[in-house]
Amino acid sequence: MDWIYISPHFDDVALSCGGLVWQQAQDGLKVSIWTICGGEPTGEDFSPVAEFLHQRWKTGAQAVSIRRAEDLASCAQMGASARHFPIPDCIYRRGAEGQFLYPSFEAIRNAPLASEAHLIQQLSQMLAQGLPPEAEVVCPLALGDHVDHRLTRAAVEQVGRCLWYYADFPYVLEETERLEQLTSQGWKAVDFPLPETALSAWQKAVAAHASQISTFWDDLTEMEAAIKDYFERYRGVRLWQKPT
Repeated sequence: MDWIYISPHFDDVALSCGGLVWQQAQDGLKVSIWTICGGEPTGEDFSPVAEFLHQRWKTGAQAVSIRRAEDLASCAQMGASARHFPIPDCIYRRGAEGQFLYPSFEAIRNAPLASEAHLIQQLSQMLAQGLPPEAEVVCPLALGDHVDHRLTRAAVEQVGRCLWYYADFPYVLEETERLEQLTSQGWKAVDFPLPETALSAWQKAVAAHASQISTFWDDLTEMEAAIKDYFERYRGVRLWQKPT
């Protein structure tokens, strides 16, 4: 059976459930990670947010190509194949008149603009055409309200498949109330226990996204500790399913 994990950005699946992906591959399952916002920027200039992030990531204007290579290394570490969609990250997307649609961090933590409704529809059609009928599909809950996470979830849900959901890490650490609401609304939580070897593979998969470590942590040691703490919460990974 195929398992396909839908990742808004190059690192989201590795961060949120890298140990489970690795274990499934070890068990002989065919696992793939599809990154939605894997496209190149349009235009030669960048928004202030993109410029700031490029500097923090130490990637310069080659951020997308560097992150794409990191993702391929991370997927190889997990034993998963990779597919990159052509949609640019929100920090690069522009409107019809060339203006940046999400020019600030405040704009990024929000719902997709109405002008991007066509993008959600386009993406949903691409997914509907590409997803194998019998594959298990795992989608982000969009905890943290990042616009790309919300866009991804909206597009996947439009396909009309029965889905698994993963909690977006590390945003989930600040969203315990929203997870409690899922339980009260009848959502089903399913724990996937994992061995200690999966924890190590998980940490290595995240470490492969070297440019992104500074987004959340001071160094690799701090990242490894954070992944370990999250792993120990469920002794593995917890996925969610909507009530039927």
